[in-house]
Amino acid sequence: MLRLLIADDEKVIRQTISTLIDWESLNIQVVGLCKNGLEAYDAILDKYPDIVLTDIQMPKLSGLELIQKITENNDNIQFIILSGYNEFSYAKEAMRYGIKHYILKPCNEDEIIETIKEAVKDHYEKIAVQNVYQNADSLYFREHIFYDMLLRLFSSNQSLKQIVDTCETHIDFYHTGYQLYYFFYIEESQLASCLASIRYLMKSKRIPYIYTFVYVTNTLLFFIPDIQKDFEQTDEILANHVSRVNPCLTPDYKRESYTNLQELLEVLRFKVKRYATIYLYSGTQCFTICNYDSLFLEITTLSDNLFHEAEGMELPDILADLKKLLMSVTGIEVLRSISSSLLVQSIHLSSFYSIDQIINFMMLINELSDYKEICDFIIEKLQAACTSSKEMKTCKPFIQDILNYTREHISSPNLTLKWIAENHLYMNVDYVSRQFVLQIGKRFSTYLNELRINKAKELLLSGSNEKIYWVAEQVGCGNNPQYFSHLFKKYTKMTPKEFMQSQK
Repeated sequence: MLRLLIADDEKVIRQTISTLIDWESLNIQVVGLCKNGLEAYDAILDKYPDIVLTDIQMPKLSGLELIQKITENNDNIQFIILSGYNEFSYAKEAMRYGIKHYILKPCNEDEIIETIKEAVKDHYEKIAVQNVYQNADSLYFREHIFYDMLLRLFSSNQSLKQIVDTCETHIDFYHTGYQLYYFFYIEESQLASCLASIRYLMKSKRIPYIYTFVYVTNTLLFFIPDIQKDFEQTDEILANHVSRVNPCLTPDYKRESYTNLQELLEVLRFKVKRYATIYLYSGTQCFTICNYDSLFLEITTLSDNLFHEAEGMELPDILADLKKLLMSVTGIEVLRSISSSLLVQSIHLSSFYSIDQIINFMMLINELSDYKEICDFIIEKLQAACTSSKEMKTCKPFIQDILNYTREHISSPNLTLKWIAENHLYMNVDYVSRQFVLQIGKRFSTYLNELRINKAKELLLSGSNEKIYWVAEQVGCGNNPQYFSHLFKKYTKMTPKEFMQSQK
């Protein structure tokens, strides 16, 4: 479901728009109503909407200024300008920032709905392009997370809730819809060429997909997120493309829609676990699944003890037990997957390793082929992470990472929690946002603004008072001293000049 934010200084307009239209039927959730540009900017940082419907003339920060600040972040937000000023100059100014959607007041329900639909289409097209050009580390990490999730889903009797709890830091299980694809009558001898064809087709058509395929007796399954809506065309392309693998046999083809990933996984597990042998294909690797329920249970228990310091258990003893268990694993792919999962857990329980380091460790594990070498490597890394996690901390490691990153990049006007979560942490922004409020006690926008104001006070008192625009740049307000003044006054009840005079 896409998220919509409405910003207009006229209360009756923003409330009417929010209630007049059946947003749920459009698969849209209204996440905020804002009365001025400054409030809208903070709400965008906290609510990370996909579409923003904004008035032009608003106090504190105009609609165009709001668009300028947000588009600097390169966020995939579709803006719709709502204005009663029928002047081409506004539209022309908006076009400089790539804005295509413009509604003139007064407007009716049909006009709003039509424009929203156009914005939704543009959103999905932009997302599709972005997914094709994700950086290699992000793709590698995402591929591993989904592979590990499916391995747990099919090879153990862990509840789906346990699996979701383990993976929700990186995957959205609740808000994104998915399409599940079936190809029947695919013989094992045809599988390699069939997989290669689908991967090539997805990349060439810029269709994002989940990188792990599931294969059971003559049936191939995979799923893709709902970030484009022309599924009928995709169906036809896929069916025709796969049928070329064996011209003598046209595979039976089916697609099912699910409102979220959790719902899809419940159905997928029920259908697939009935088979004696299940194959997972990820990249160039093929893994045959057996029942590793007891193994996963023991490793989960040990890893919990490892990071939560169970009473009566010493770290060296837990590490020794864990190493012994890892050495008993049959199958190099299982060992690699378990080792990588343990590394992912360490991200959230210790700030000792960065995401980039974890990805490099995963890549190295996939290159190793000796059991003892892999076990020694993972135990060494876990020992260092656990030793670090014993230090007193006031919040979870990844939250501390956000605080550190924000302080280090305070001069950047492009700081948003969504960007940090997706591009620095490779985590699900919904989960990160909830945890940030729980751990810090305030929204990210409030924390960021307070940090900027405190830094601005230091600079103003250090003799930089003659250059207000320079101070604005240093605290991430870019080349917009007016926005800086509004922000400063909101938190101090004084303009920057009044603050300096009061300190004198």
